[in-house]
Amino acid sequence: MRTFRTLLGVTLAGACALAAVPGTAVAAPAPLQAAAAVDDVTGTYYPLSPARLMDTRTGLGAPKAKIGAQSKVDLQVAGRGGVPGSGVGSVVLNVTVTGPTSGGFLTAYPAGEARPNASSINFSAGWLGSNNVTVKLGAGGKVSIYNHLGTTDVVVDVVGFYAGDNTLANRNGGQYQAWLPQRMSDTRDDGLGKPPAGTIIDYAFDLGTDNPHTRALVLNITAVAPDRGGFLTAWSGVGAMPTSSTVNYGAGKNVPNLAFVQTTPCTGTEQGGWCDPGTLKFSVYTSQAAHVVVDLVGSIDDATLPNGMRFKPLSPTRIADSRTGQGLPTALGPQGVGRIIAPSNLVTADTGVLALNVTAVSPTSGTVITVWPSGPKPGASNLNPAAKQTVAGAVLAPIDGDYGFNVHNLLGTTHLLADVVGTFYFPAPAAATAGLSAKAAASRPSAVGSSSWSVTR
Repeated sequence: MRTFRTLLGVTLAGACALAAVPGTAVAAPAPLQAAAAVDDVTGTYYPLSPARLMDTRTGLGAPKAKIGAQSKVDLQVAGRGGVPGSGVGSVVLNVTVTGPTSGGFLTAYPAGEARPNASSINFSAGWLGSNNVTVKLGAGGKVSIYNHLGTTDVVVDVVGFYAGDNTLANRNGGQYQAWLPQRMSDTRDDGLGKPPAGTIIDYAFDLGTDNPHTRALVLNITAVAPDRGGFLTAWSGVGAMPTSSTVNYGAGKNVPNLAFVQTTPCTGTEQGGWCDPGTLKFSVYTSQAAHVVVDLVGSIDDATLPNGMRFKPLSPTRIADSRTGQGLPTALGPQGVGRIIAPSNLVTADTGVLALNVTAVSPTSGTVITVWPSGPKPGASNLNPAAKQTVAGAVLAPIDGDYGFNVHNLLGTTHLLADVVGTFYFPAPAAATAGLSAKAAASRPSAVGSSSWSVTR
């Protein structure tokens, strides 16, 4: 039996909701930047169907053994899982930790470089979880994965890559489109109860005139109150479900993860007519009974739309650590808001978005962390750490005129870390100034949609 759900709808004013929503725009709309001609693909993004590159439990891509304390594995990425053997600057990975014997962290960084003072995923003993990690390729097209304490199994899936030069000019990539974070779907609010184990939820998002030019969506997907430990897998919905995972969760834990998800156009012939022709369709599977929340944070276009940005990879660089007063003077208390400014050596006048790894360190209470450029706080979330849990999450943060962004803590008190792994910039000829991405995002038409779900077992 197939039951139909309705998405929450709109948080920004625009073509699909003509009445303005008070307080949603951060500034007057900025003039649109003309799309750059795709005569050089450097910095453009290429989405992939998720593919597994490493699993230390089976010996795929690494020795069949847990990674030991203060040890690393050099993972071959170029030439595997759909990643070309040359021309790639950085890759987007989903990194999963399973069965660690001690609390600690992993750091993913370019092979051949010195290990940076940054973390990619943080965990406690016995933890199961994942994080979206963007990392520059190093020597030989490899990525080093370092484990700090104890021993742990590690699983790595690749979901896309950025061109490092113009080698891939015969395969045009896409540019990143920033949206102010907005909640698109929450199964807790539709009155149909918790999706049971084995559910596939099919989503369709309408981005208005962006629809025919969109290749992938950038989403924050959260598993909420799962009955048992399990996973979510997000994919285009075309063909068989991938064997990779997007979000790994434990029983009763609220676990988010950033996801780059390929889309396919709705045909209008879907069962029940739930999906309008031309809207952007994708699917999410949950292995155990769990609520699913989806926030839209961006999209990947076909490099023809205005305000598209390209990616410049960086070796992980820490810009904030409230434990030492770097970037944030102190821990954030309940309903606390801090502002983090990117150092001038990491940004230029054409920088619109920072690719970050944000870590909440041992909050005194279960809480929600939200990152946004300026103006009123959006209703979306980036991290959902439990009390005393240290959790990292990937964040694509639009910046404003001071090259900064806001971070909000809902409950208790928590320290925060922020590591930059790259920047998104407006390609030449650029009429952009810092913060244009946030202003352009604020003036976008609203994203709306529909969904349905079915139980596969």
